[in-house]
Amino acid sequence: MIACVAKKEIFAMTTQTFSNYSNNASMTSQTASPGLFARLSGIVGWIAAFPRRQAVMAELAELSDHELADIGLVRSDLGRVFDANFAASRARSQIGRAATV
Repeated sequence: MIACVAKKEIFAMTTQTFSNYSNNASMTSQTASPGLFARLSGIVGWIAAFPRRQAVMAELAELSDHELADIGLVRSDLGRVFDANFAASRARSQIGRAATV
């Protein structure tokens, strides 16, 4: 069933009316936090990828400062290479540089 509401009635609704819908406990989503299996899967995935991350970190540590600069890193960035926020910020800065060129 589709309910049609006149424009005047929509404007007459107050924020209190809308807050009743958002504060209703039965309408909130329970999927906000991952379940047990999703968490376990994430942990197992992190443990499985750990040796590969360590190997990459060892290879990066062996590079000279000049070689790191060639790939756009400095030695202080090495600890954050696998951080998702660091990767996202670097991607945004690369896009910004490409747009200005």
